[in-house]
Amino acid sequence: MPRFVEVSHLIEAGMTTYPGLPVPVVQVEMDYESSRPKYGELAEFYIASLHLCGNTGTYVDSPRHRCRAGADLAALELESVAHIPVTKVDARVVVERGIGPELFAGADVRGRAVLVQTDWSRHWRTDAYMTGHPFLTAAACEFLVAAGARFVGIDSLNIDSLEDLARPAHTILLGAGIPVCEHMTNLENVQEEGGYLHAAPIAWVGGATFPVRAYVVYPDRDPA
Repeated sequence: MPRFVEVSHLIEAGMTTYPGLPVPVVQVEMDYESSRPKYGELAEFYIASLHLCGNTGTYVDSPRHRCRAGADLAALELESVAHIPVTKVDARVVVERGIGPELFAGADVRGRAVLVQTDWSRHWRTDAYMTGHPFLTAAACEFLVAAGARFVGIDSLNIDSLEDLARPAHTILLGAGIPVCEHMTNLENVQEEGGYLHAAPIAWVGGATFPVRAYVVYPDRDPA
């Protein structure tokens, strides 16, 4: 049997993912009790609506998020968000908040999902999560583009520094057509190589960002 490692946060009503953005709201359209008369007391169902911002929980940015003419969520190729070989890079050794290209030197990133472990997710849903987070520098992103990365994810509030309004990481990666995933978690349980990432959002025409159920799968290598 393959092994799965969850790398996405749970989504709950009222939770804050990013300061200033709307929180998820659940509206029950039909509950078990009210549905029974509709089915002659023979069955019951639960139907609810989840109203949320695209930037909720663990989500993927399509190029449209930063680039007006960029691909939207529906235009993302499945090869760029599903069954991508993983290269995990441990950024916990970096002293500065800004993670530079030297961290990726020697790593195999061509055609791969590069997942940056900072362990910032340990602060998830606390005030500490919202400020002082680690991020990728412009030079790091330029390196990843030149090296042929297919997908870049980070377990932090933002792949950019909030102090830099130019948002160079988003600009460089999304401008090169590379999807970005923010607010990942549990990367300590992801191996440096050997797994495959699945982080496919819904095919929303015109949509720029959307939550994903992200996971890394390790195929069964036992011939038996």
